[in-house]
Amino acid sequence: MTYYLVFSSLLLARLLDTGRRMIGFYWAVLIALYLFSALRFEVGCDWPNYILNYEMQKPASYEDAFASSNPAHWVVLETMDRLGLDYVWLNIVTSAIFFAGLHAVARRSPAPLAVLALAFPVLILNMPMAAVKQAAAIGLICFALNAFIDGRIVRFGLFVVLAACFHGSAAVFILLAPFVLGRYSFRNIALAGILAVPGVFALLATEAAEVANTRYIAGDMDAGGAIFRVGLLVATGLFYTVFLSSRWKVALPRSHKLISLLALGMIALGVLLPLSSVIADRFGYYFAVPQVLIYAAVPWLYPRGRGALVALAPYAAMTVLFLAWTLLSSHYARCYVPYGVI
Repeated sequence: MTYYLVFSSLLLARLLDTGRRMIGFYWAVLIALYLFSALRFEVGCDWPNYILNYEMQKPASYEDAFASSNPAHWVVLETMDRLGLDYVWLNIVTSAIFFAGLHAVARRSPAPLAVLALAFPVLILNMPMAAVKQAAAIGLICFALNAFIDGRIVRFGLFVVLAACFHGSAAVFILLAPFVLGRYSFRNIALAGILAVPGVFALLATEAAEVANTRYIAGDMDAGGAIFRVGLLVATGLFYTVFLSSRWKVALPRSHKLISLLALGMIALGVLLPLSSVIADRFGYYFAVPQVLIYAAVPWLYPRGRGALVALAPYAAMTVLFLAWTLLSSHYARCYVPYGVI
C-alpha cells in the first residue's frame, strides 16, 4: 500500500504542477523521494548481499578496494569503515549520487516533476532502493549525458569511467564518445560500431564477462519481468524514432542527437533480450532515464489541444507496468514488503 500511495501522490503532484519552472512541488518531491530511498530498511533483494560486502571490507584496506571489481563501491565501504559509519550510510551515499544525477537531467526537461513521477515505478524502486552499485552508476551517467549535450567530451569520459567504477556495465556508454563532437548520421553510427569491436572483444575477455556468461547466459538465471520492462523500452525507442524524432529536433534541438542515439540503444535491447533477459534488463535501467525524459516531453512535442491521448499514454503505461509488477511479481512480494503490508 505504501508504494501505491507514493505513486498516486506523485501523479497528483504532477497534475497540480505549474509546468516548466522548478517551483512548487518539485523540490519537496525530490527531497522526499531521496529520503524515502536513502533511509529505507531491509528493502530490496540485494540488502543482505551488500551487508556481506560491508562486512568483507572491514578487515581490508584502500589498496584492496582499488584492486577489486567495481572499485568505487569498495572505496565507499572502506571510507565508511574508517569513519565508523553504519551500513545504512551506503544507501544514503548511493541514493545521493543517484538523485543528484536524476535532478541534473530533470532540470533540463520541459517538465522536471514529470521526470521524477515517471521514474518512480521502475527506475527508483529497482535501482537506489535495491541495486545501489548500479544506482550510483546511473546517477553518474546522468551527468555524462548532460556533458554530452554540452559537447564536453573530457567531462563526458570522466563521468562514464567513474560510473563504470561503480558498475562495470556503465562502460557501454563510452560508445557515445564519437558523437559528443561528431554529427548524428548513419556514417558515424557505422563508424562507432566498427571502432567498438576491439573494445567489445576486450570486454568479453575479462573475468567479469566470464562470470556474467556463466550466471546469466549459460546458467538458468532469468528476469521474469524483463520482457515487460525491456519491451516497453523497445516500444518507446521505436515510437520516438518513427513519430517523435522530427518533432524533438524542432522543440528541443540541443538534446536531439543524444536522445536519438539512446532511442537506438533502446531498440537494440530487443536483440539482447532473447540472449539473456537478465543482462538486457540490467542495461535497460540505464535507458529508463531517456525513456522518462521522452515521456515527460511528449506534451511539448504536440500542440496544445492535440495528441492528448499520446501525452497520457506514458502515465498509463507506467501505471499498468507498476500494478502488474506489484501484484504478480514474487520478487516484489519477497523484497519490498518491509515498508508495509500490501
